[in-house]
Amino acid sequence: MRLKLALALASLLVSMTGHATLLTNPGAETGNLLGWTVGGVSNPRVDDGSFDPGIDPHSGRYMFSGYHGLWGTLTQNVLLPGFGQQRQVAVSFWEQGLDQDNPSDNAHVALTYRTKGGDVISTVATPTIDAHDGAWQQYQGIFDVPLSAWSVDYTMFFTRNFGLDLDSFIDDNSLTLIGGGLLTGAEQMNQGEVPEPSSVAIVVLGLASLAVLRKRRA
Repeated sequence: MRLKLALALASLLVSMTGHATLLTNPGAETGNLLGWTVGGVSNPRVDDGSFDPGIDPHSGRYMFSGYHGLWGTLTQNVLLPGFGQQRQVAVSFWEQGLDQDNPSDNAHVALTYRTKGGDVISTVATPTIDAHDGAWQQYQGIFDVPLSAWSVDYTMFFTRNFGLDLDSFIDDNSLTLIGGGLLTGAEQMNQGEVPEPSSVAIVVLGLASLAVLRKRRA
């Protein structure tokens, strides 16, 4: 019974890990820009709905705001498991802007793939999302990952098209890996990476399962 429970928990953890976003702080719910690097001239920041009253976070308490200026970016570099294998990434985010004109202030996301040494391989971008009718709009798409890609820059681009403020907002970013598999803890260590806590938990559960099995056979 305990063996079956341990195996079930391990299976659940594997499933959750395989579908978890690779991003840190994807919806700004830390209340700050933890994990993100600011670029451009607009100084994007975290907003709780006070910048443009009536535009509240899509979920939770916070969202990302373009703030002021012509354009701004928020970038996060993440490792891509499965180096050298066929992989894809699924991108999802929600955008809303102030109803100003056509186009209103808007946003998109770009993916910049990098080698292990940090050199740029290629860049792809989502369509520009301009949701200014009082509701959030979601973008979802799947992109191929170059075989030589070691990491990717996930970048939110905010663009001003009207007025003095950059009234575009993004919330609930998601970047998930499709194919390629997740590296084992030993493989990550061999490649100079630190295993994710979820990977460690799976290994621990596996060892616990073996211990229970051996106890039952004794």
